[in-house]
Amino acid sequence: MRIVAIIISIIFCSHLAFAADDISPYKFSDAEYQNGFPEYKIPESSVFSVARSQNDAPNITYYFSKPKQSKEYPIAIFCSGSESRESVSSIIHVHRYFLKEFLELGAALITLEQWGVNGSKINVDEFMRHYTRTQRLIDHKTVINHLLKNPPKGWNGKLIFVGVSEGGPLVTALTAEYPDITLATVNWSGAGDLSWREELWAFLVGMRDEMLNSIPWHIKIRSYLPSWMPYSVNLYLPKTRTEYDEVMDKTLTDLTSEKELMGMTYMYHADALNWPEIDYKELKSPYLVVAGNKDTLIKSSDEFVRKAKQAGVNITYLRVDGMDHYVRKRQDILDQSFEWLKKRVHADAK
Repeated sequence: MRIVAIIISIIFCSHLAFAADDISPYKFSDAEYQNGFPEYKIPESSVFSVARSQNDAPNITYYFSKPKQSKEYPIAIFCSGSESRESVSSIIHVHRYFLKEFLELGAALITLEQWGVNGSKINVDEFMRHYTRTQRLIDHKTVINHLLKNPPKGWNGKLIFVGVSEGGPLVTALTAEYPDITLATVNWSGAGDLSWREELWAFLVGMRDEMLNSIPWHIKIRSYLPSWMPYSVNLYLPKTRTEYDEVMDKTLTDLTSEKELMGMTYMYHADALNWPEIDYKELKSPYLVVAGNKDTLIKSSDEFVRKAKQAGVNITYLRVDGMDHYVRKRQDILDQSFEWLKKRVHADAK
């Protein structure tokens, strides 16, 4: 009996050691999201880095989880939403939140930390000085190119792109950049054809209308603002389109990270305003757009889908009645998205 107990103990301990070497799935609650994520020690075996091209720049840190059962697997690259000075956090929490679904697909998952973030080590000022869409895109391309030159064992050479909110423009750009190896793309609340100027104005109009219908407005506004936007009673919001255009024009001539508008630096806004138009003909793989009809982005998403269809893109549109910008709160829609993705992964495996 003692020998049996020892054997069981060895097996049990080996299992624990194996599990500790991998990032564990975990779905944080809304309360944890609002109050800061729970502490988590990231297994060193799942942490990787690659050098940025800029002189004296810190390496890009990224996390890599792969399925145990699959001999060959695609790699899913997840691009998260926007951040602000008050909400900068590690991507590891998003990685863990969706990890189970990707592993069940038989896909690996990669997520990237942004400049100034390395797990629990967060330098907010450093983050704000380098935070733009373009820098995020460059970082993702750097990691992908590194993978192409140094393919992980078992990778079948195919990529899946999944983006949410600000990650939407990134996955669209990456899909167009790597058409020959993209298996499929999922875009949650981030597919838009209209410019940043028009999308942000639509958001402001929607927020203004919400405030006018709210009594007292200062209580309601906090629940309406996106997580990346800081709240104070002195929050500056342009009141007219003319005032709005004037301040947006200022960001184009004052490329600084020291001034902010709605939680984002002038540098960030200028970069987003100069984001290139979408070349729909370069989207050559199946593409899923998910958008809620209560999202202020909805007209931009509708136009994205219209132009994509016009260009012959293999696009599926999940336009959800009653849903706002926060697709994470709709588990049924997330499940439908992964079912769509599962069919593409299985079709590619045949």
